[in-house]
Amino acid sequence: MTFGLIAEGPTDLKVLRFLLAKYFSNTDIDIRPIQPNTDSTDKIDHFGGWKKVLDYCSSNDMLSVLEYQDYVIIQIDTDVCEEYGVKRRISGRDLTSDQLIVATKSKIIDHIGGEIYEQYQDKILMAICHESMECWLLPLYFTNNTKSKTINCCDTLNQELKKQEDFTIDCTIKKPKYFEYICKQKLKSKNQIVAISQFN
Repeated sequence: MTFGLIAEGPTDLKVLRFLLAKYFSNTDIDIRPIQPNTDSTDKIDHFGGWKKVLDYCSSNDMLSVLEYQDYVIIQIDTDVCEEYGVKRRISGRDLTSDQLIVATKSKIIDHIGGEIYEQYQDKILMAICHESMECWLLPLYFTNNTKSKTINCCDTLNQELKKQEDFTIDCTIKKPKYFEYICKQKLKSKNQIVAISQFN
């Protein structure tokens, strides 16, 4: 099984790789970072962001990736969703988490193109983070209601990282090595991933 990963940045790639590796622990899977691109030494060639994700989805390369990979995972955060055209409020009401994810998914499909999406939708998996990838990591460190928090997740995560791991994450310039460490220490099995996924 091959998975092509289209993500905002190198830290998101790290987390997605670990999630897939643990989830399919007994399966031979091939995980291929597509965006941001990596070279043979796993050094990031260039960075991404939401614009790079959507640009890639709109590019001619997207069709090639869909043709040659068994699955393509598209990751995007919603923290700045209004910058890519997804409104948080409609008719004076805030969108729910589910509505925000549906609207973001629709935006990604618009960039892929309706016909291409219809043809390949069984191969496309959306990894839409409500706010940011750091929110997904909160259930690894919190057992109270904080595990479901979706605001200021990086700062919240840092509170526990400082206590438990003796380091913190720079929320502006994120270093993949810290996310790799978190995943190695905390992501243990498919059962654990399934159990915590309901919280964030």
